[in-house]
Amino acid sequence: MECVYSMELIPRVSLIVYLKHIKHERQIRKYGHIIYTNKQRKYVVLYVNENDADAIVHILMKLKYVVDIDGSPYKYLKKTYEKEKHEIL
Repeated sequence: MECVYSMELIPRVSLIVYLKHIKHERQIRKYGHIIYTNKQRKYVVLYVNENDADAIVHILMKLKYVVDIDGSPYKYLKKTYEKEKHEIL
C-alpha cells in the first residue's frame, strides 16, 4: 500500500500590528501566528494566510487596542539583482 502525502505551501502575509499596550498581544494570537514581539515599541509581527488577510485586517482595525497595521514590504522588494559593473569580467 502506497501513501502519498502532498504538502502544498500556503501563501502567507506578514502584518505588523501596533498596539496601545503590549499586554493585548495575547488577544491578537487567535488571528494568526505571532513571529516577533517588540515590547519597547509595542508592536507584533503576525503571519496570516494571504486569502484571509483583508478580513483579518478589517477585524483588527475595529479593536480598540490596535493603533495601526502595516503590511510587510517583502512582497514588493526586488529579489533578483544584476551584477555590479566591477563584477563583470
